[in-house]
Amino acid sequence: MIKNSLQSKELAVILSVSKSKAGQIIRELNKELEDEGYIAIRGRIPVQLAREKFPYHGLSDERIMEALKKENE
Repeated sequence: MIKNSLQSKELAVILSVSKSKAGQIIRELNKELEDEGYIAIRGRIPVQLAREKFPYHGLSDERIMEALKKENE
């Protein structure tokens, strides 16, 4: 299954930051989306946007699924 959006807990695992920091990042990115005229879903960011903003974290579909498996352990 390919994820289309990431929640703060998922972003926290992938970026190795706290959940509160991930939430702050999501709020900032959602604000940018709204300023550009897009509809933002509270508490989530599109995976495509995360890939653009964090190019050095290797956010491939496999990497995201691997991080989510770690989170669920």
